[in-house]
Amino acid sequence: MNTNDHTIRLEKEEDYKEVENLVRESFWNVYKPGCSEHYVIHVLRDDPAFVKDLDFVMEKDGRLIGQNMFMKTVIEADDGRIIPVLTMGPIGIIPELKRKGYGKAILDHSLDKAAAMGFGAVLFEGNIDFYGKSGFDYASRFGIRYHDLPEDADSSFFLCKELIPGYLDDVTGVYQTPKGYYVKDEDVDEFDRQFPPKEKQKLPGQIFA
Repeated sequence: MNTNDHTIRLEKEEDYKEVENLVRESFWNVYKPGCSEHYVIHVLRDDPAFVKDLDFVMEKDGRLIGQNMFMKTVIEADDGRIIPVLTMGPIGIIPELKRKGYGKAILDHSLDKAAAMGFGAVLFEGNIDFYGKSGFDYASRFGIRYHDLPEDADSSFFLCKELIPGYLDDVTGVYQTPKGYYVKDEDVDEFDRQFPPKEKQKLPGQIFA
């Protein structure tokens, strides 16, 4: 990746449909046959927890090639406190430009902006092999548990990055996923009819196949 061959800016309303299609292309058949992420981002933009000033797109040669967004959420601390944090994503790059550094570029840019706005930490579900390169670690090492997950279950998908050093030093508790991320399959299917037909496939490695 040439560090000068792209720009990152805030998403505009006129970008919405193109971004939704970008996200659809990025996630199609990755985690399950088809995908729901393009509908999730459509829904989240109207959610009160959506952070409009942290809703980014990446452009290259006049074309949108990537995006990332953030939502406000909380940790319900074991001592009764409610700790404000962020969660992130979906973060998507068009398929032909994946694994070329563009995902990390928009990720690092958006994390820097979130830190500059004074947010303390970001928690979300992701692959440590990729996100660890941008400073994420297992949330369990911060004493933060994923809601509804049994204590003996694998939580290696649940990651955390402090944006303010020490923000979670005296915090243990349960992270809450914003409700807007939970969508119904029938609503996804209805929304998906607005896009060009694509074949849903069961592929090796899908989590929800």
